[in-house]
Amino acid sequence: MQLNVLKNYPLSELTTFKIGGAARFYVKAESTDSVYDSIDFAKQHGVPFYVLGGGSNLLVSDKGYDGVIIHMSNTETETRTDGESVYKTCGAGVVWDNFVSECVNENLFGVECLSGIPGTVGASPVQNIGAYGQSVDNLISEVTALDATTGDIVKFSNADCKFSYRKSFFNSEGFGQYIIVSVKYILKRTGKPNVKYHDLEKYFLKNANITLQEVRTAILKIREYKGMLQMEGFRGFKCAGSFFKNPVVSAAHFDNISDIINAAASARNWYWPIANSSEVKVSAACLIENCFGKGFRTGRVGLSPNHTLAIVNYDDATFDEVMDFAKQIEDTVYERFKVTLDREVQILR
Repeated sequence: MQLNVLKNYPLSELTTFKIGGAARFYVKAESTDSVYDSIDFAKQHGVPFYVLGGGSNLLVSDKGYDGVIIHMSNTETETRTDGESVYKTCGAGVVWDNFVSECVNENLFGVECLSGIPGTVGASPVQNIGAYGQSVDNLISEVTALDATTGDIVKFSNADCKFSYRKSFFNSEGFGQYIIVSVKYILKRTGKPNVKYHDLEKYFLKNANITLQEVRTAILKIREYKGMLQMEGFRGFKCAGSFFKNPVVSAAHFDNISDIINAAASARNWYWPIANSSEVKVSAACLIENCFGKGFRTGRVGLSPNHTLAIVNYDDATFDEVMDFAKQIEDTVYERFKVTLDREVQILR
């Protein structure tokens, strides 16, 4: 096939951070064949490649990227019903929230709490995206990927994906080798909306008759209030959503952290014991807020005034300014709590 390769392609407008230089080469990949050909092009020119989805979890260097950007843009979809289960297979380039909206409009249960998450379908298994009591590890039936080393198409079952908190086979052992081209999800035709998360319980005040559309509307309003929404018609910030993951600590370490947090008397719902484990997941936002407070700012970079997990590009900040600010957050949290914050945002340079 004829590959349309663009040179010196600006990347800043392809990310929600709105930061970054140009890519040496850029391909809009609208099919599996174009993905394969893009990889072959990169090999022929002796340069690396990077697979880009919605750019919502990415910070790009101002120096740009000296390789091939493969922009996943395949948007084919297929729906199959089997009793109470509905199987939806989506191309990696499908906008995630469009998929969620479609499911909610069709009154399909299982994905409603993942409304408003930016990015594309192809990224959902990589990060095992989750929010408000739901995550895709409970929805994914199969992932189809291209093996970049062999050119083979490989199908992964749910178990093959090795899902855990914000982690999967695709961002660990398989990182860089497998490019996701489509994902198959299982939705249910009957059920009850998931409103167990504390923000939703507070929003609905334990109303028993809640529709999927009402849950979606609530999620969008909550995410907008927190400044985590990247959708037209809603208020948002130039950021990549949650910059850091919630850390998991031992029970003994948690007790030390708890003493500090409780002494400050400034947090509720900030930790989640892990089932069948002595470990505890702790809110990174709570730790950061305890050190800095919402809206803390240094020059053109700062924390969101609504949610401390979001680092915001307030005024045409540079890549280095964001990285320096992130390190300041990490160093201070470690000094106070002895917790290392892992970055959820991917860095491209």
